Amino acid sequence: MPCSIGSLGKDISGTEISDLNSSATDSSSKNSPDSALAGAITEAGAVPAEFLVYQDVWERVNPHEYDVSSRLKFSAVSSRYPEAPADTIAMWIADMDTKPLPEISAYVADSVQNAYGYQDSDMGEAVQGWFEAQQCSVNSGSVVSVASVISAVDVALKTFCVSGDEVMVLTPTYGPLVDCINNNSLKVHGVHTNHDENGDDSIDLSSLSKNATAFVLCHPNNPTGQVLSASCQSELIQFCNEHGILIITDEIHSEFGFLSNDEPLPIPLFGSHCDAVAQKGIIHISSVSKSFNLAAIPGASYAIIEDPVIRAKFSTAIASRHLEASYLSQVALKAAYSLGHTWLDNLRKALGLNRKLVHFYFKQQNIDSEYTMGKAGYFLWLNLSKAANCADENASSSKMSQKSVFNPASTFDSCVSRGVIGSDGNQFNAPGWIRLNIACHPLQIVNALDRLFFR
Repeated sequence: MPCSIGSLGKDISGTEISDLNSSATDSSSKNSPDSALAGAITEAGAVPAEFLVYQDVWERVNPHEYDVSSRLKFSAVSSRYPEAPADTIAMWIADMDTKPLPEISAYVADSVQNAYGYQDSDMGEAVQGWFEAQQCSVNSGSVVSVASVISAVDVALKTFCVSGDEVMVLTPTYGPLVDCINNNSLKVHGVHTNHDENGDDSIDLSSLSKNATAFVLCHPNNPTGQVLSASCQSELIQFCNEHGILIITDEIHSEFGFLSNDEPLPIPLFGSHCDAVAQKGIIHISSVSKSFNLAAIPGASYAIIEDPVIRAKFSTAIASRHLEASYLSQVALKAAYSLGHTWLDNLRKALGLNRKLVHFYFKQQNIDSEYTMGKAGYFLWLNLSKAANCADENASSSKMSQKSVFNPASTFDSCVSRGVIGSDGNQFNAPGWIRLNIACHPLQIVNALDRLFFR
């Protein structure tokens, strides 16, 4: 039956999904041992308490308040998906249902009050210090501030490619990266990945193009969460260096690595295990906006470019377009990187439990469906078409409870009609798939999966 997954937890009671804004426990009991064991009730069953230890990390948003929310993820649901029911669960836009660290907001507010006129704030040392704490060597002088990851990718393509050039990109991958290639009159060359028996991701080297000028690489990949093995990274860098191909990486999801059993560990900069000479042909691009949930400010983005010639040319192109990170975004970055370690560690642990909950759900419900969360990020990448095939094969034994039967959604539109808004796989050149944002309360995850697989 839907969400009959309390058998491995306690006999539990707690928060009703019908009122996600009301807490099941007093604020004084948050994160206490008693509250961790309290568990919670979903629409059709119980979530084991072991997955709720970090539930207070997450803001609980009532779908009936979406229209008055200032967050686009909620406020745009009714206009974008008018056919969706009133109690729709929003799991599409890639932000997190958690409030940013208050100290960052205070730091930014103080700067607004006391700084005026044109300002600048060098964030190179802050970036260097952040990566040094992760045992990754970054020179502060190699850091270039940029307005956003996508604008930086766009400028890099404009600067180092000419119309008609071929640019490699993973498939599937984040749609706006492909848009950058197309919008600059460049040719998209899709590169496929492999998943071996050890669970490692690698590139199909036969799909690489020697004629490409650049490789725009989302790493970790959005939406699949793929993290290329160190050996694969080395092979790819060697191939690109041999053929004069610039690597442009979008590494915005790298703080949310889960390389082993969904235990949190940041993903190192792409190719950082290689020697300095090998890394010279890479433009690393990242941001604090995703990892610290600062899209509203936004937190600053930056490029790390070790090669001085490439860095100078890129910096000039950014400056000529006035696409540097704003002063306040740099203030937010410095505050995040100096004050946010504990906050981010707790968030990572909460995400790790959410990922474990997803695996547990499919196993406990005996659902045979093609899905992945990869080794990084906070997305569940689900094949709707394969789930539908499983339903057909097991139709005679699909009765799961007195009120629900196993009847999985098979299209994006059917997900919307059931009240689950994800991101359509067509946005990633992967029709038949859906991306679900699981950076939310665990009750929401289970309720969404129940809706998608049972009727």
